[in-house]
Amino acid sequence: MNINTYFSFTRGEKRGTVVLLLIIISLILANFSVDLLKKENKTDFSEFENEINEFEKSSYATNNLTTQFFKFNPNIISDIEWKQLGFKDWQIKAINNYKSKGGNWKIKNDVSKIYGLEESHFNQLKPFILLPEIIKKKDKLYSNEESINYFDFDPNTISKEEWKLLGFKDWQVKTIFNYKSKGGKWKSKSDVKKIYGLVEAEYHKLEPYILLPETLVKHEKEYSIKIDINNANKKELTELKGIYSEKYADIIIKHRDKIGGFNSKEQLKEVWNMTDETYNGLIHQVIIGEYEPKKININTSSASQLQSHPYIDWKTANAIYKYRKANGNYKKIESIKKIHLINKETYLKITPYLILE
Repeated sequence: MNINTYFSFTRGEKRGTVVLLLIIISLILANFSVDLLKKENKTDFSEFENEINEFEKSSYATNNLTTQFFKFNPNIISDIEWKQLGFKDWQIKAINNYKSKGGNWKIKNDVSKIYGLEESHFNQLKPFILLPEIIKKKDKLYSNEESINYFDFDPNTISKEEWKLLGFKDWQVKTIFNYKSKGGKWKSKSDVKKIYGLVEAEYHKLEPYILLPETLVKHEKEYSIKIDINNANKKELTELKGIYSEKYADIIIKHRDKIGGFNSKEQLKEVWNMTDETYNGLIHQVIIGEYEPKKININTSSASQLQSHPYIDWKTANAIYKYRKANGNYKKIESIKKIHLINKETYLKITPYLILE
């Protein structure tokens, strides 16, 4: 037998082989093409990263505020006093939410349950909390009981039966709870003295057991000095009501430098972590003295340089730049009004920081 018969192909086999090779080559090319055509989907984490940065900034700023310890009843103190005790803004928000739903603290250990309160922080606060260690349980409560049973109490949280154990009559208890239903609170021992029908001799017996300060301690000084927010240094800014540390004063100065100076008092609202409460408390002290704002030349600046100002985003900066390229240098600042991205509000906001040369 001729060996060539094993290595020869018929015409049909040759065609089949060629077709098979073409199919294999097509599949290989298709595989490469799919990889080339694949669009790489990149997840944008920028917003998430910004939130993390803001959270870290919040923790840093709040943790560095000066902590002041003083005797306090957690049921009656203000947001500012919570801050002085070292609580963060988000914790105070949770506290106010809890109180708005009728929540209160009856014993010292109740305070340890405040969301986010670390054990070490609670241990520092504990000696200053004007609440009992425990609530004394009574086996029987007699509303018409002749004897009076004295115990440590917070008048803002005790029950009707406990008022009766302290010697209060039914009509007095009714008056007390009517007062509470309208948002009334007792903030100092002397406030309790004003309860209708409570005679002085009875008050003096109750006074040692009342878990409230003798008088309201003013933790704030008189804030009457006027501060020029464009020229004040860190120490001078702490004279503003609600600005308790030079670290936060430095945040104000950094924002001032970033925008090129304060053109109006309302710009203080833009400062990081400036609450409405703080702003409303200090605004009567603020004045805007003479200052030379830091300005950007719209005839020589690139789009990137224009965007460096906090009030100018990339789209607006690019539009200002392209309009100049297309029409030549600006003759007057008002010309930027012709740019469709710049509305009246944006124009008024950015023009104090623009210049022509």
